[in-house]
Amino acid sequence: MPSGSAPSSPAQPSRPKTLRIRGRDYPVIPPSIRDPRMHVAAVLLTLQVLGQTVLGFRLSVAQILICLITGALIEFGVVFFKDHAIMWPASGLLTGNSTAFILRVPGTLHGQWWSLHGIEIFIGVVAVSMASKYLIRWKGRQIFNPSNLGLVLAFVALGPQRTEPQDLWWISMGPWMIATYAILIGGGLLIGWRLGLFGMQVAYMLGLGVFLAIGLATVPDHCMVASWHLTPLCGTSLWQIIVTSPEVLVFALFMLPDPRTVPEGRITRIAFGVVVALFSILLLGPTTVEFWTKTALLAGLVLASPLRFAMASFMAPFEAGGGSVPALSRLRYRLPAALSLALVLVGFLPTSADLSTHGPLPAAALSDGSTPVIPLVLGTGPSIAFWMAKSAGDALPPPADAQPIAASASAYLWVLPAVPLVTVSANVTSFDTSMTQKTANSMAHDAVLDLIIEAEARRSHSTALAATGADPGLTFFTDLIKHDVAAGRFVRRRIASAAPL
Repeated sequence: MPSGSAPSSPAQPSRPKTLRIRGRDYPVIPPSIRDPRMHVAAVLLTLQVLGQTVLGFRLSVAQILICLITGALIEFGVVFFKDHAIMWPASGLLTGNSTAFILRVPGTLHGQWWSLHGIEIFIGVVAVSMASKYLIRWKGRQIFNPSNLGLVLAFVALGPQRTEPQDLWWISMGPWMIATYAILIGGGLLIGWRLGLFGMQVAYMLGLGVFLAIGLATVPDHCMVASWHLTPLCGTSLWQIIVTSPEVLVFALFMLPDPRTVPEGRITRIAFGVVVALFSILLLGPTTVEFWTKTALLAGLVLASPLRFAMASFMAPFEAGGGSVPALSRLRYRLPAALSLALVLVGFLPTSADLSTHGPLPAAALSDGSTPVIPLVLGTGPSIAFWMAKSAGDALPPPADAQPIAASASAYLWVLPAVPLVTVSANVTSFDTSMTQKTANSMAHDAVLDLIIEAEARRSHSTALAATGADPGLTFFTDLIKHDVAAGRFVRRRIASAAPL
């Protein structure tokens, strides 16, 4: 030992800081940079900043802050009065942040930074979410992911008139969207890797893509109506939107991998991710509008969460070092049974999807929260067999006792004026970049044709003619025609002069 050195003493563990209040010592637990919840919060807050600036989120800063404050106060109060400690409310802040990131209230527009519209809904969802964390437990453990349960309950109970989830599509692909994907995917996978949940994240996304592809393969006309898309999304387009949606990635990378609400064991967690994906797609089958599609994706986790305790027991022989040889032999029966059940359930997906395409007519909500009356019929319409039989029947000679019926000798001949070239103004920053010039010109042509057909239908009091060109506003337009008939009113066609100018 060098001269002058003193013997070293063993390091003493640092005493936790305490705060004395009314004669009682309260341990003070400050935030830790190593806490994974801080990392999740950092990513979500970064995305919130992008949402308020360049992504066009229909969410106010006030709504975000109220959610954060509500979650923080509830957790701080529970820990203070129940555990007699003063703790940084990381969990409450994360629940509030997750709620604000997904929940929207119709009528809130981007740029209304301090709007308190629907603030009672935000407070209620966060409060219910936090209550589920403390009140709904099994053997001392949480059953549900708090914000996930609160959001699904709100969407189901309040419906699309008062709530809506964040849109599946945000903005067109560009520098800001690329940066958003990089932050979202990079941050989510890094956090999942550190928590040992990377396999579950990947299993969920793969399961979601495979199950959705199976369902849509046999029912390609299953469609989803969204306010941000001009036409229904069907088949491959619908699959691509759901699988690559940043909103679905937020769910898969940040809400699903909650260490306190997923089963133990690497293999069991992978199986859990697949089960959540299966439930999400099964619930998605009967939906035709974006609201219920997003609710179905979130509700898959609500259904799977209570099953994770049984799954842990079921999958125990698979885990490294777990289970004896007899236990492993039992999997010869359990695993095929589970796979068979999954295939049977997925087999019903096309049926539910087909029923949904011929069910109630959906209507897409507008960005200002209103719901236009736009009846939209989804589905394939008459089958090929019906079309062939009808065509063959029309080609046969009429029966001998048939009476002649007066009919037009020819169809309508529509003469359209020159339609100007469709262009996008320089001040338009967000539009569907996949739309080609040919598609845009075709849409303009169809719009002009519809206006001409509607004008002739109203002039001739023909609701049948109106049906060929006024589908989006058929109810309103036919009511106008019926009103004209009842009032004895005729709308005269104005004939423009053909003389040269």
